[in-house]
Amino acid sequence: MFKSFVISSLILATANLTIMPTIVQAQNPPAETFQPGFWQPIARVDITKPITLKIINDSGISLDYALTDSTLEPSSIPIDATETLKNFQPPSYIVIYPDIKNPDASRINLKYSVNVTSDNTIELRVTQIDSISQGNRTFNLQKTGAIFVF
Repeated sequence: MFKSFVISSLILATANLTIMPTIVQAQNPPAETFQPGFWQPIARVDITKPITLKIINDSGISLDYALTDSTLEPSSIPIDATETLKNFQPPSYIVIYPDIKNPDASRINLKYSVNVTSDNTIELRVTQIDSISQGNRTFNLQKTGAIFVF
């Protein structure tokens, strides 16, 4: 039994070492301190350049959004519209949620997809999904340029 356990452990450890370089190469740009897990940023922006944030509403419903630090009043984004925030400064948290006038707002699940363009624009695309466990409500840009969604 012990011999079987040791062999299984070695196979698992070898498999993990084989997989890790693939995971590290998939992150763009790769971080020197990369450790696989949900705590890794999904994207990064260059904080030495101006940052633009585009919130793209592909959800099929009207959305509301607000910065959590109270510097911006809650605003609406109509269906199929894009809201552009220029000179966006980290650190920032933005909540994006179904329009509170929608009677089903609490049952609607949203998903954020993030793309950073070569001109340092964050494209934050919001879509509707069925799974509550994979949904998002918060976008976070940290002072290092790391981007997270929750």
